[in-house]
Amino acid sequence: MSIAFYTILVTPLKTNTTYGTQVDISDFVIANNFKKIKQSIDSGSYDIGIYTYADLNLTLVNYDGRFNDETDSASMFYFTRDRAKVQVKYTNEAGSQTTIYDGLINDEATLQDFENDTVKIRVLSLDSIFRKVKVSGGLINDGSLFSDAIKALLNRPSITSILGYDATKISVGYDGSINDAVPFSEKDSREVLERLLNASGSVFYIDNSGDMVVKDRSVTTFSLVYTDLTDDLGVVLEDDQGDALQSATFSGELLELFGAGDPFQRDNITKIKNYNNGLQRTFNTVTVNEQTATDSTFVNRYGIGLKTYNFDFITNSATATAIAEYYVGQFKVPKPELEVFVKTDVANGINILDPVSIDYRKRHKSYKGNKIPLAGSSIAGSEKTPYIVGGIKITPNKTWKVIGIEYDTKTFLTALRLRQT
Repeated sequence: MSIAFYTILVTPLKTNTTYGTQVDISDFVIANNFKKIKQSIDSGSYDIGIYTYADLNLTLVNYDGRFNDETDSASMFYFTRDRAKVQVKYTNEAGSQTTIYDGLINDEATLQDFENDTVKIRVLSLDSIFRKVKVSGGLINDGSLFSDAIKALLNRPSITSILGYDATKISVGYDGSINDAVPFSEKDSREVLERLLNASGSVFYIDNSGDMVVKDRSVTTFSLVYTDLTDDLGVVLEDDQGDALQSATFSGELLELFGAGDPFQRDNITKIKNYNNGLQRTFNTVTVNEQTATDSTFVNRYGIGLKTYNFDFITNSATATAIAEYYVGQFKVPKPELEVFVKTDVANGINILDPVSIDYRKRHKSYKGNKIPLAGSSIAGSEKTPYIVGGIKITPNKTWKVIGIEYDTKTFLTALRLRQT
């Protein structure tokens, strides 16, 4: 059996929009500075995120000048070092390889150390190309739907030379109309995309096939169905209050995670931390362009949670009210969040908004000096029954969605940040 490892590959530009041959540079990467790869939506508490990000720092040995910029004949970057593609692949112990990161070199942040012959390269996620592409007047027009404006923004050669575009992967949560397109003119594409995502209640990410995805915040559709409410040992599954489940039907092929109390020793969870009940991301009163939507029932129950947006491309009060109502519907109820750590092999291929189930039971432990009695061999009153340990139980009848992924290249663990659906 081989060991798990990471491979770092670079593809330099040949022209402004075409790329050359991919080159393996793994042997030149200083491992001590290659640590974590992270992408996330909802990255901060008390906010609603819309945009995944995944930045990476690489320190490269440069004794032969191959990582100099294009002005040096020894450089591998014969057109420009800026916007060269960087790809990180993970190979597990069985030899199976998965791409876990794609990005672009941001030459503005590159630093060279002449004494140590090293180059520090800042790599930004592929969507960083949006910062370099301008939105010209006429690309987005008055009366355009949010979804059509996003499609026009994404489906341009300067962007599709980097990222895959499939119109079927572009949809939005709320599809309103743009009243005034002038505020979009001569802005960079990322700023315009963020405004449209916010107005439409949508998120943006890049899927495992390299395609751009815009969708609402719902969990990715899946098809597995659970109907058996007992496990293979005949133990009845319970809800969070300890009551027997009456029904539990899911639609989806999801990542199944198990804690140390699993009776079949399927445990693949290393640890769970940062569990919270979701109040920090609860918004039951939302104002858009001075039009406010609120849910008094949830304000009375949880206290007021305020969120305000101002969109200069929306002048219609009905549209502003509809956006506010959409957000209240999405965020008025607290949804628990947590971080779960698993081996990278377990999380292989996972993507933002993919579904996850967690079966994290409380564990049975015998009293010190006492064994768990076997049936028919104990005398009533002479033995102690095992006691239950564990501060919290998570039942598999709840579905969670991935809102953040962090690969630790040192420990070969992956942290999944999850939010309950």
